[in-house]
Amino acid sequence: MDIEFAVIIISALLIGFLTGRLFARNRTGSDTSQSNCSESYIQGLNYLLANKSDKAIQLFVDLIKVDKETMETHLALGNLFRSKGEVDRAIKIHQNLVARPDLDQSQRGMALSELAEDYFKAGLLDRAENLYRELVQINSQNRSAHRKLFEIFCVEQSWLDALASAQVLYDQGEPDGRLILTHCLCEIAEQYLHKGNLREAHGFLVKATHIDDKCIRALLSLIDVHLKNNEDVKATRLLKKLLKSTPQFIELLIRPAREIYLLRGSAKQYQSFLINQYENAPHNSVAIELLESYKSCDQHEALEKFLQQAIHDSATFELFDFAFKYYKSRPEVFNRVWPGLVSQFPSIQPRRIAFICNSCGYESHTMQWNCPSCNTWSSLKPV
Repeated sequence: MDIEFAVIIISALLIGFLTGRLFARNRTGSDTSQSNCSESYIQGLNYLLANKSDKAIQLFVDLIKVDKETMETHLALGNLFRSKGEVDRAIKIHQNLVARPDLDQSQRGMALSELAEDYFKAGLLDRAENLYRELVQINSQNRSAHRKLFEIFCVEQSWLDALASAQVLYDQGEPDGRLILTHCLCEIAEQYLHKGNLREAHGFLVKATHIDDKCIRALLSLIDVHLKNNEDVKATRLLKKLLKSTPQFIELLIRPAREIYLLRGSAKQYQSFLINQYENAPHNSVAIELLESYKSCDQHEALEKFLQQAIHDSATFELFDFAFKYYKSRPEVFNRVWPGLVSQFPSIQPRRIAFICNSCGYESHTMQWNCPSCNTWSSLKPV
């Protein structure tokens, strides 16, 4: 007897026990009806023994009248199948409950919630959405339904709909309501940015910063908007704010810094910026960026000196990769530096993981605002 079969047997026995107790306490029917019930129960067990679990389940569901005592039994049986991956069976049980005309509003809400979860697990998002919308109509304060709607809209990337659900959760005091609301606003702003609509993008980003004035994502996107609008002073001010408040995110700040100090300034300004950042907190990304700057300006002496320092500080694959490519183009000095590079090989570090999710441990080389593993927002932090 496999585990699934044993679980069904136990469930059937439990249902039988509840049925017997129900009939013993409420002897309102005739002996004939009780006899028919017993025969149906025995027939259900025969179905199980014959490995016809679908027929058995349907018979047991039909057998027990839904009331306040047996409602939980039906829900438990459906949840059992859903937890075991038997979503189709869970759907059948919960659909049967929803279809019953004798449910009160509370019971119907419970059945709808479970059926919606079945649909969600089965990937039938449109059906799940319809049921969760119905639950919200029944009770506008149903946080669980609003949360599920938000999750569905995120999967579908329907960010305006997600924004409406996030706003409700925020207004109801959901613990992460502020977080998900700001990210929805940022997602919508990014869509407008891709379309070149800077005005709308700016509006949504400002709303995000009003909700959370330390939202890194919103501030980074605002820098992009300011730069596209040639508002260099505003962009520089925001960049300095982020460098001061969240220096650990320097890897995300290099790109806007490059545009501000290099493309709109000079190589000297950009190098000064990178040197200051590296002195404050040695970081591999800053080191590579500074080396590339020295290389593009043919500052070979400064490059070689800083390369030795950077490898000494942190011997990474990225730095050695840069070194070999650089010295390959300058064979006249390769033999001179080769012994020094070889001596650093024992201390070489594995390829660096740049970000890690503090919720589930997911590792990534790039920043992702929504963890692809556990779907938690802003959970990836620099290593």
